Amino acid sequence: MTMKTMTAVEAKNAFGRFLEAVHREPVAVTKNNREIAAMFSMEDIHSLASAFLAVPLKEDVEAGRLNVIEAMIQQISLNKRLEANRKAIAEGRGAVADESYFASLRERAQSRMS
Repeated sequence: MTMKTMTAVEAKNAFGRFLEAVHREPVAVTKNNREIAAMFSMEDIHSLASAFLAVPLKEDVEAGRLNVIEAMIQQISLNKRLEANRKAIAEGRGAVADESYFASLRERAQSRMS
């Protein structure tokens, strides 16, 4: 299945038609024959979020503490950090979670609170 494509000029000059197309399916926007953006309906975004977000972020969206786009950006950031940490552990660069590690965490937390 190929995503519908519009040029940036077409999207600008026929914005209503662009929005109608987005309501039916995602639309890629091109400029100088390169894809530069994609537009999704909020219904599509919520469907993606439902499949992608961790439970705590889903709960924040449902409770109105975060909007769905902010939650998706936070999830992407978390996923990148998790991947980097998993790689570090696999390469033997992980932290040892012993008493001294937790003591240093407590010290850092207490210094931030004061």
